[in-house]
Amino acid sequence: MIYILQETFKGFFKNKSMNLITIGIITISIFIFGLFIIGTVNLLNVITNAEDRVKMVAYLKEDITEEQIKNLENKISTILGVQTTEYISKEQALEDFKKDLKENSNLLSAFETNPLPPSIKINISMAFKTPENLKEISEKIKIFDGIDDVDYGAEWINELDRMVKILFLIDVILGIIIVFASIFIVFNTIRLTVLSRKEQIDIMDIIGATETYIETPYIIEGTIYGFFGSFLSTIILYILVEFISKKIPNIIFMNKNALFFFLFFGTLLGLIGSILSVKQCIFEIREIKKDDNLKRTLKKRSA
Repeated sequence: MIYILQETFKGFFKNKSMNLITIGIITISIFIFGLFIIGTVNLLNVITNAEDRVKMVAYLKEDITEEQIKNLENKISTILGVQTTEYISKEQALEDFKKDLKENSNLLSAFETNPLPPSIKINISMAFKTPENLKEISEKIKIFDGIDDVDYGAEWINELDRMVKILFLIDVILGIIIVFASIFIVFNTIRLTVLSRKEQIDIMDIIGATETYIETPYIIEGTIYGFFGSFLSTIILYILVEFISKKIPNIIFMNKNALFFFLFFGTLLGLIGSILSVKQCIFEIREIKKDDNLKRTLKKRSA
């Protein structure tokens, strides 16, 4: 065990330039992966905020009574997917409209009477904010007496749903490409580091060292590369997001759980990359030896 640790740290500090290049490449690879993760998190946040703003409004007939309004609210509340309801009188609707218009509220003075109808604002559960569910809920509300019309921005919802599906598909494809590219780059980078010490591995194999004894120092070293690469990329990402958030508010970084996953992912990449690299290197060395032995045998026979 002491020998393994000695070899690990000796190899880590011996080829400083190669090690720095390896860590640098891993840092860049995981940085790109991190940008993708942060982009995905913020994209989901934008979609969630957009869906959260989806409201359904049931416009009531002008001659509706208070008793009918209460009955309507009770009936609407029983529909699956409806969270809460809020009655908005004609007067309140006008006041809200004036607040929305702000400095242009004087335009309403052109009307002799209040043109806005009474309505019921309906909050829908997030799970039911899909075009199909919203249409089904609105159709159920329309059949009630006293309802004039129901509006939930059907065209906008359909467009949002289409965009979400397209963005989700692009996000999944990009995610798969970036993950496999990161694994490929990390594997080949660590492989070059291992191959630079091919002679040392060959000597240990000749003297009869076990595979575990040969592999372990390189596996630990590769794991360290992965950890340092992910740690450095996390710091760079944090600084970058902090800078961007000053220009663009509401940018989300990653919570503690995501940060731990990020560090774990980088370390795991280093571990897997080093295991595959060392095993492939040992396999290549032994295949070369087999070819050399075969050539020698054939020469002896031909002689």
